[in-house]
Order: sequence, then structure tokens, then C-alpha cells
Amino acid sequence: MHIEFCGADRTVTGSCHLLEINGLRVFLDMGMYQGPRQEAERINRWLAPNAATADALILSHGHLDHCGKLPVLVRGGFKSAIHCTPATAEVARIVLGDSAAIQVEDVQYLQRQGTPQAAPEPLYTPKDIPGVLGLMRRIPYGQKTDLGKGVSFTFFDAGHILGSAYVLVEWESKRLLFTGDVGRYDTPILRDPQAIPGAVDYLITESTYGNTQHAPMSEVGPQFLDAVRFCVQRRSRLLVPSFAVGRTQTVLWYIQRFMQDGQIPPIPIFVDSPMGVEISKIHSQFRENYDEQTLAAIGTHDLFGTSRVTFASTTEQSKQINDQGGPCVIIASSPTCEFGRILHHIKQSVDRPDDLIVFVGYIPPNTLGRRLQNGEKRARIFDRWYDVRCQVRTIHGLSAHADGDELMRFLQPALNPRATAWVVHGEVDQAEPFSRRLLGAGVAAASLPEMQSIAEL
Repeated sequence: MHIEFCGADRTVTGSCHLLEINGLRVFLDMGMYQGPRQEAERINRWLAPNAATADALILSHGHLDHCGKLPVLVRGGFKSAIHCTPATAEVARIVLGDSAAIQVEDVQYLQRQGTPQAAPEPLYTPKDIPGVLGLMRRIPYGQKTDLGKGVSFTFFDAGHILGSAYVLVEWESKRLLFTGDVGRYDTPILRDPQAIPGAVDYLITESTYGNTQHAPMSEVGPQFLDAVRFCVQRRSRLLVPSFAVGRTQTVLWYIQRFMQDGQIPPIPIFVDSPMGVEISKIHSQFRENYDEQTLAAIGTHDLFGTSRVTFASTTEQSKQINDQGGPCVIIASSPTCEFGRILHHIKQSVDRPDDLIVFVGYIPPNTLGRRLQNGEKRARIFDRWYDVRCQVRTIHGLSAHADGDELMRFLQPALNPRATAWVVHGEVDQAEPFSRRLLGAGVAAASLPEMQSIAEL
């Protein structure tokens, strides 16, 4: 057996690994690299040698950094099965369609700006997506699937986003665990990560927050409730810049529970993100993925109380939201506040002392979101400067990724003195300390592979 590391190596984006076992070649994920334009362009057009002739691909979940290069692979001639859970197939359909549309729009924008040298052809267009979807094979959790040549795999619930899975690959007497992305414990809506069924020989593990400790989940609800009550009392607007996949649905869940429990009065809620709207609909189709507490809370009702939620798909619907007075909650993309519909809402609220912006996760440096989060008093929005008079808060603990302690809790059943581990999907300052934790837990070896390196076993 050997493993070629083709992405998310010493970084958190572009997950992709190629296994060769008994002559069978299987990809684990095919994610898009997200970073500086020229670097991303180079990495996202690159495929491993003979990638088109691989025998199968196993997709852990539908985030862009795990599925975003699937159309590049299929364009390159790949015709084998793409195995994923049923919910992941639906999430990936929306995510890939959105990615294709954005790439076309970006190229058209650059061409209009008169910078053709900065406007390469899109990696793929909406016309490429049906070919990918046609290769998807929907495999439920817990079903062992034969890939041929004595190799099989099984999906288990990773608790990260809807449909997310970790993968157990088995052949002869050997077992390899690929974590994909692992979720937190005790989060709303989704089940906790499923317990790993015993020790493994080889481990490819994420390390996004391998050297970090998140705030307890028990602190999230009270902080959120206080923020909503602030806006109810002042009849103002609560803006939540949010990822469309996962985070938007969690925010909706909290607000609905507050109303259901009588902690706040019914107030208008808006989801202003075409992808957020579609992903929310998909959540309502997969009740079997909910945890017991969520099922007990909603009974026969829908997950988000959609009678109270306005889902804005069109530009016209988005514009109408700004005619809405408070109190109300507006959830919109993107969390960095560098692009997307959230910018139009911030422009309306930024100089209103009673309006509140709540950030619900990590915001990268050098973005408008980070500058607002850091308390800067002037903000540039759509080429105009504004005084920042609105309230700004951050609620920590809503990450969809396990922290270092939670990863160790998750991995504990798999660890043993014969195991070899490769730590991926993490910046070096997160991955390296986590590899040392694995060594301290007794694995035989733990390392941080380089991009395009090969491990021979």
C-alpha cells in the first residue's frame, strides 16, 4: 500500500489523498484549495498523475474544500463511482453549483475590468456539474461497501455537517481510518461523532483546531439569547454574518428554540443567502440525521419553524429585507464580510447604535469582519467610509470542528502502539502540536506530510 498526499497538507484547505491498495487506486476527497488567486489557480488545476484512471473516490462531506475539485477530475476523464452519503450528495450538489456560478461571474467581472490576464477560464461551469452528480453513489452510514480486490469501506457519522462521514477502509487484516472533518460534541441538530469501532493500523486525521480549546457549548445559548433580547428590547436589527452550510442552520435552531421556550417573543427572521436557503431545505429532508434532543424538541414540526422564517433567494427579496424595521434577525453570507449580501445589511446598520452584529466563528485577518470584530471605529463598505456606531459581539464555541481535546476523545478508540498517523487539514501551528499529542498517546509514528509526498507501507 501507498498513500499520495494531494491536498490539505500543512494547510486546512483542499483535502485530497490517493490510496493504492492491492493495485486498487482510491481517492479520499477531491477538495478545492482556497487561498491567494494565483496559488489557488495552480493547485486547483493540478491533478495527481493518472487521476482519471482511479478506481473510485470516497467523499467525506460536501464542504467546498472537500468536494470542490470533483468537476475538475471529471473534466479530466474520471468515470468511476463517487461514493458519499445521501445527504452529502445533496449538499455537494448545491455547493458545486454555487462554486461554478461564482467562477463564471468572477471571470466575467475581471474581463469587464479590462484585466484579461487576471481572468483565466473558470475551473468549471454549471454545465460540468451534472456529470459529477451522475457518478455519485449514495451509501448510508454503517453499510460496508466492496470496492474490489479485497478492499472495502464503511461510512460512520462524523457529526461535522449534514451527511458528514469518517471512513474506515479495510483489506486483509488491515484498517485505515480517514477522519474527514470531525464535529464537536453536544452541538445542536446533528448527532455527536459516532464512536470509532476499534483500533486501526493507519490514521489520516484532520487537525484544524488540534492546538486549540473551544469555549464550552454550554456558553453558546446564553450568549445568543442575550444578543437577541438586546435587539428585542431596542426594536433593532441583529445581523449574523454566517457560512451558508451548517452555521446558518445552527443559528436558526437557537432562535427557534428561544421562541418555542417563550424566552423571546416571535420576531421576523430572514435567511439572505441563496445557498443558505437551499441547504436549509435539505436539512428538512434528512430528519434521520438529527440527534435525539432535536427530534424530541420539534416533534412532527419542521426543524426551523419556517412559518416564521423568510428565505430570500432573489436579489429583489434581499433588497426588501432592508425595508424591515426591528426587531428582527438577518442571517446572511459571508462571515468575512468581504463579499455577499451581508454587506448591504451592514451598510444599513453600521451607524445605528442599537443595531447589533454578532460574529459566530473565526474570522480571517485583513477582512472587514475581523476589523469590525476588533472594534475599529471606521469601516469601508462598497468604496465608502462609515463611522461604526453599531454594537459588535462575538460568540465563540460554534465551530463545526472538534478542538484538540475533542479530537483526542474521538480518536482514542483507534489509537494503539502499532498505528501510524498522518496529520493533515491543519496549519503547522495546529498540526504539529497535535502530532505530538498522538505520539504521547502511544501511536508508533505521527507526521505532517508535504503536498505531493508519498508514504510507502
